[in-house]
Amino acid sequence: MPPLRQFTEHPQRRQLNDEIHSRSPADIPGALMCSHLAFVTGENGHAEEKVALRSLASLFGASIPQSFGNHLDLDLGRMQLIWERHTEFSTYTFFEHEPDLKVALDTRFTNAPASLVPDRWRAEVNGQLLVAINLMVRPGQIENTNEALTEIFGDSTLVGGRLAGGGAAAWTDLQLDAEGCSRIFIANESLKPGRTGRLVQRLLEIETYRMMALMAFPLARAITPEISDMEQELATIASETMNITNLEDEQHQLQQLTQLAARVETMTARTDFRFSASRAYHALVEQRLIELDETKLFGIQQLATFMERRLAPAMRTCGSVASRIDTLSQHIARASGLLRTRVEIAVQEQNQALLSSMENRVRMQLRLQETVEGLSAVAISYYLLGIVNYMLKAAAKLGSPIDPTLATGLAAPFIIGGVYWGVRQVRKKLTRAK
Repeated sequence: MPPLRQFTEHPQRRQLNDEIHSRSPADIPGALMCSHLAFVTGENGHAEEKVALRSLASLFGASIPQSFGNHLDLDLGRMQLIWERHTEFSTYTFFEHEPDLKVALDTRFTNAPASLVPDRWRAEVNGQLLVAINLMVRPGQIENTNEALTEIFGDSTLVGGRLAGGGAAAWTDLQLDAEGCSRIFIANESLKPGRTGRLVQRLLEIETYRMMALMAFPLARAITPEISDMEQELATIASETMNITNLEDEQHQLQQLTQLAARVETMTARTDFRFSASRAYHALVEQRLIELDETKLFGIQQLATFMERRLAPAMRTCGSVASRIDTLSQHIARASGLLRTRVEIAVQEQNQALLSSMENRVRMQLRLQETVEGLSAVAISYYLLGIVNYMLKAAAKLGSPIDPTLATGLAAPFIIGGVYWGVRQVRKKLTRAK
């Protein structure tokens, strides 16, 4: 019986397991000519690319799977296409195995596999072309390549070196030829097909990731003046903080800082992905350079050395600009916090003064209430004494021996005291009810 019976399988288990095998390099048993194209597509457009791939397969009469993920290996007869979908770009690598090496090498590069793709399909490709490389692998001794290098690159300054433990060597000038493609030439002295395929894949990835990493460099240059202006504006606001004397000025300055912070956050949202992606691509370039296992060829600058001297400064510039944005955001937050504290203290002082004023008014109201309370007791006592006097006079008319005036005078202290006590009791009950 199956050992995993009755277990609930994660819906992505098989997809994740197969992902590690999805971009395996093609074996290269002998001579090779390939064209590698990378298109910036953004994070969408996957469906449009699959439609274009089906159209290409139809043009060459090739079969294509009903469903496929981010990798496709397509047999186009004379050529082999490997398509890979990445986060924001896609690559199309056209392989032509065992090309006719009797043809002039410059002609072979001019008529690379990409030239065999029909024009009517090119308009269907989704994205903008960023990388175009023509790469040749030719078996042979590394020392016997001088004539080939001159024919392929002319008088251009070359970079390269021995790779994969000295089993092969590669050269490139990292320039665009008349067709708009860069050229890479590999002399394979002793590498096996699988290792040769991995070497070709690494070289193509280095150039692709290099270009993707450099996409942040023009952006860094473009926003540098704006960052400088915002830094100067923050310095001006900070210097004016010492001269603020009233709450209105503090609130106005806090509004200026808030607007400046909004501008910085907008810039961060616009650039953060590009700078983060640039760092990731640069790390991949460095990792692939290490994997090349490169050693020096006499008279040729190594590829890793060239990248370190030319690519690394641009990446440091991008890192510096990204750091300036983060630092500016932190300084604005700190200045806003300090100013907000000043505003809060000023508001608290105003509130304290308002509370003191309210306390004085309450105290005056209490005194007035006590005064009214005393007057109320007198008025109520007066009316009660009048009623008692009327009652006593009526009793005298009826023959009562009690003198109304004398009795009223004797009752007055008791009535006034009782009324005052009663008024105070009522006020106490109302106070407790609050």
